Amino acid sequence: MTFKLILIIIAVLVAAGSALVVITPYPAVYFVRWLFRQYPYVPPADYGRYLDNVTIQRDIDYGSAYPSGTLDIITPKNFKGCEKVIFAVHGGAYVSEGCKTEFYYAMLANEGFVTVNVKYAIAPEQARYPVPVKQLEEAYTFIKNHNDLYRLNLDKVVFSGDSAGGQIAGQFVALQTNPSYLETMNSLSPIQLRQVLPVETINGVVLLCAIYDFLQLDPPPENTMKLPLKKLGVAYFNSADVHSKLIASAGILDKITEKFPRTFITDANTYSFEFEAKEMMDILKSKNIPVTGVFYDAAEVRLHHNYQFHLDTSQGIQTYQKLVEFLNQ
Repeated sequence: MTFKLILIIIAVLVAAGSALVVITPYPAVYFVRWLFRQYPYVPPADYGRYLDNVTIQRDIDYGSAYPSGTLDIITPKNFKGCEKVIFAVHGGAYVSEGCKTEFYYAMLANEGFVTVNVKYAIAPEQARYPVPVKQLEEAYTFIKNHNDLYRLNLDKVVFSGDSAGGQIAGQFVALQTNPSYLETMNSLSPIQLRQVLPVETINGVVLLCAIYDFLQLDPPPENTMKLPLKKLGVAYFNSADVHSKLIASAGILDKITEKFPRTFITDANTYSFEFEAKEMMDILKSKNIPVTGVFYDAAEVRLHHNYQFHLDTSQGIQTYQKLVEFLNQ
């Protein structure tokens, strides 16, 4: 093989690699999945005592039409039925299961709350938008249809999510409380969404470091999450056009009505989406919706995305305590 031929082969491989990075989202997807494995969340030092007081039923098939349609149910060991229930959706930038947050909801089970941890299809291999929103609908419907077995209090339901899961949970609740939004959404997507629970039974929504408007992230403002957001958008929405109607439909800042439930909202002040969280809080207040906002001054302490799951920090502990107060109201 001549030296010239070797150079040609190298040039072709470099060009192919560059095209792969530009055309497909997979390099960004693999990077994000690797990143989540490097930085796990931190339970409290005495987490064992919380775990001793709960029962966890794992990998219950909720009959989804899409992949990864399972859920876990975390209950207090003294569970007698009809406890308050939280439907929780994990983060992971839509392309992974993220870091494990089971410990957080096991702690809440010690406070008397049952958590239904909903898993959903991961982009881009398993499914794309709006499948995870549909799967939250499927998971709720499954519990409702089998509640003679699970005995949960579906008259007082809270929907919770962190990061991408917060966006999914927030969008689901907005669709349940805004019929016009639901109609518009169904006109854009072949996957038809439904209103599956009475508005008055939604007792609250918990939004932890979520996104509320994708269009505001092009370009991302200073101090916002430093991830390959456009590539993750291609993975989840299958579109590079950040101003497409489909991507715009995932934003909920302009979809909030007076029927949106009381809300707990928090975000980190560094490499997260705090500016959107504060805008969301202002919108909720303008519609007289009770909202508990928890934020920390960056001049005093730097907190990164999903700081609330680091229970080895005073801010993580304080936010958890405020969340328990909110849930008990």
